[in-house]
Formats: sequence, structure tokens, C-alpha cells
Amino acid sequence: MPDRLDPTFVRAHLEALRVAYPQISDDEEQWLLTLESETEFVEFLTAVVRRMLEAKASIGGIGNYITELKERQDRLDQRVEAMRALAFKLMQAAEVRKLELVPATLSIRAGTQKVIITDETALPPNCVRIRTEPDKVAIKEHLTRGEPVAGAELSNSEPVLAVRTK
Repeated sequence: MPDRLDPTFVRAHLEALRVAYPQISDDEEQWLLTLESETEFVEFLTAVVRRMLEAKASIGGIGNYITELKERQDRLDQRVEAMRALAFKLMQAAEVRKLELVPATLSIRAGTQKVIITDETALPPNCVRIRTEPDKVAIKEHLTRGEPVAGAELSNSEPVLAVRTK
């Protein structure tokens, strides 16, 4: 934003207009015309919105870049696993259990045991984790119908800024 579009200056100018013309602030159309002609309010908010749009565009670009990097990371992970499998097969075929190389020492060792769940419903309770979390959608539905929900309440709505660019 240009240096002269200072939010403190714009706010001070708004307050000065309210004091000088208290009758205008009740008429929204007249107040907006006064703000546009007597202050940098519109220019300032235009600059703010432009920065918001630039930031949104950057977010989109960064999101795409992150997606591309994640895809590349996945491909490299697959390459690492393919190379590991190739080295393992070659060492097994050569019946070599350990090989010291300049960049690393390769060795074939016994793997660790894995748990395989064959029937989840047959597991004893002390071997099952159950995670509970609030269902905010259901809670809101009950509260908006006027039904009380112990441990929950609706907040007061706060004003929000809507920005339409189309």
C-alpha cells in the first residue's frame, strides 16, 4: 500500500468527519459519498483487497507447488524402496549377508514381527482403543432446534467481512 494510505491516518480522518458532520453518519448513502470524496477510505480498502487477492493467488500457487513436491517425494520414496528391494534380491541371489561399501554397509538381518488383525471384533477390550470426539454438526442441529445439549452451547455470531470478486 502506498505510504500515505496509513490506517491510523484514515481512521483519524473518519473520526474527524464524524465529529464535524454528525448528521451525515445517520444517512448511509451520504456518509459513503462523504467518505469517498473527503478521505482515502475507498483507496485504502481497495489496496487492502488487492493485497488479499494477491495473497490468495500466492496461496493457490504454493498449494499447487506443495502438491507437486509431495508427488515428487512419493516418486523418490518409491525409488528408494525399489533400490532397497533390488539390493536385497541381489544380495540374496549372491548369498551375501553383509557387504561393506564406501557409502554404506548393507546387511541382511531378521525382520521384526508385525501384528496382523484377523478379526477385529474378537479382540479383548484391553487390546482395543476407542476414540470419541464431539460431533459438532449433530450438536449444532440439536441446539438450533432448541434442544439442550449438556456440555455445549451456541456462541453469539460475530460480524464477518464478505469479499466478492466476481
